[in-house]
Amino acid sequence: MKFKSAFQKINGLQLLFDLLIVIIGVYVAFKLSEMQSQAKHMKEGQRVVSLLEIGLKRYHDTFSTFVKYHESNNSRFYNELKAGGVPDFSDTYYPAPQYPIDVIRHILTRESYQVFTIDFYVPLTAFSNAMERLMYIEEKLVKIAEQYEPLPDKTHPDYERIFLIQRQNAIRYYNYLEKRQNTCEELVTKADGLIKKLKLLE
Repeated sequence: MKFKSAFQKINGLQLLFDLLIVIIGVYVAFKLSEMQSQAKHMKEGQRVVSLLEIGLKRYHDTFSTFVKYHESNNSRFYNELKAGGVPDFSDTYYPAPQYPIDVIRHILTRESYQVFTIDFYVPLTAFSNAMERLMYIEEKLVKIAEQYEPLPDKTHPDYERIFLIQRQNAIRYYNYLEKRQNTCEELVTKADGLIKKLKLLE
C-alpha cells in the first residue's frame, strides 16, 4: 500500500515536470516565432522605406521641373491676357494615370500603421491629398483646352461672341495654371520634408 502511494507521488511529480517542459517548449516556440515575425516585419519595413524614398525623390525632381516650367509659361500666358489677347491653350494633354498614386495609397492603408509613426503618416497623407488635387487640376486644364477655338477674322459675324467665350476660357485656364504651379510647389516642399523624415528611419 505504501509502495503504491509512493509510486503515485512519483508519477504526479513526473506529470508536473512533463507539463512544465511542454509549457516551456510552447513558450520558447512562440517567442521564436514572434522574433522571426518581427525580423521579417523589420526587413519588409526597410524595403518599404527604401522604395518610398526613391519614389519621393523622383516626385521631388518631377514637380521641381513643373514649377520651373510654370514660372516662365504662366508669365507669358498672363502677359498675353493682359494685352487683351487670347493665348493658345489648346495643346494640353496629361496622360492618365499621370502619377502612381496607388502606390502611396497602398502604403497608407496597408503599411503605414506598422512601419511609420504618426508624425510621418500625417505628412504622407497630406502629400497624397495634394497629388489628388493636382490630378483634379490637370483634368480641368484638359477639359478647358478641349473647348479652345481659334479666333476667326474680325470681319466674321460671330467674332465678338467667339472672342468673349475664348477669352473667358483663357482666363479660367490661366487660373488653373496658377493652381497647378502652387500645388507643384507644395508637393516639392512636402516631398523634401518626407525624404528628411525617412532618413531618420534608416
